[in-house]
Amino acid sequence: MTFETQSIPLTKNIYSVHLTHLPPMPAMFCQLLISAVGKQTRIPDHGRVTKGQLCLHNKALDPIRVQQFRRVCGFVHTPRDPATVPSGYLQTLFIGLLGRYITSDFFPINPMGLIQTGQQFESRYPVRIDDTLDLFCTLQDMSLTAKGISTRFLLQVYRHNTLVWQGISTYLTRTSGSKKPSETVQDQPLPAKMTLAVPPGTGRRYARISGDYNPHHLSNVTARIIGFKQAMVHGMWSLARTLACLEPVMKFPEQYSVDAAFKLPVYMPATLSVGSKQVTAGNGLHRIWFDLRDADTRKPHLKGLVTLQRKGA
Repeated sequence: MTFETQSIPLTKNIYSVHLTHLPPMPAMFCQLLISAVGKQTRIPDHGRVTKGQLCLHNKALDPIRVQQFRRVCGFVHTPRDPATVPSGYLQTLFIGLLGRYITSDFFPINPMGLIQTGQQFESRYPVRIDDTLDLFCTLQDMSLTAKGISTRFLLQVYRHNTLVWQGISTYLTRTSGSKKPSETVQDQPLPAKMTLAVPPGTGRRYARISGDYNPHHLSNVTARIIGFKQAMVHGMWSLARTLACLEPVMKFPEQYSVDAAFKLPVYMPATLSVGSKQVTAGNGLHRIWFDLRDADTRKPHLKGLVTLQRKGA
């Protein structure tokens, strides 16, 4: 018997809250612990879930943090325009907004234990370090699946009322009675292009840039406290590091999209293999399939697709 995914109803109206600032991340994680008390890991039986939106206007970028992101995620090549911001960096601007959302009354379930399972984003226009941006974080949808509750957030970046970047972050919340994760199917790896080393402490270095200080990324001790065998690196670091490997070879244009699924966690330290395969679909449309695997076992940690249009092709 297969489990049919059930959509969880949301209110038709979007309830917007405009923020002038975000609290420091230590205060955010304290709020996370407080808000977890009393909230169950299931959808309430009454009514619809409120579709909320958090807005943060006039967000300035930190040039030092952007450069640190480049170093930690391996963007060692010289960009065509040094003043442009890597598209993956823009997702880190939403860590505080996402934290604020899941600790608010908008979010109906326990915020502890959220696992990111996927990330999509579309780069529409290049973003420069000196740009001032408006950020919008909206609950896209929620559904009940065999593995638990799936929640998707729509992330949007505007510059002067123009949408320049948008993404969808997907999270899973395990529920009582949900299926335990089965052994990941060993599929055919893509042609390996290079090998990466993930040293201990990578999670802490990425946390200092992204603001994602979840304990299971910081050290083996803090990871064990919340039930993991050892520290694992952020999925978004894995995605950014993989794109940093592909970008100099594939030469991404200003406009492209990424759709990635996070598979097995990367426990630190690790040695990983980056694979890719490019397919030309005609009319200048290119698809680049990629994966990130354990260099020895070949088990997948990350699988995804980059779609781009070559001008004049």
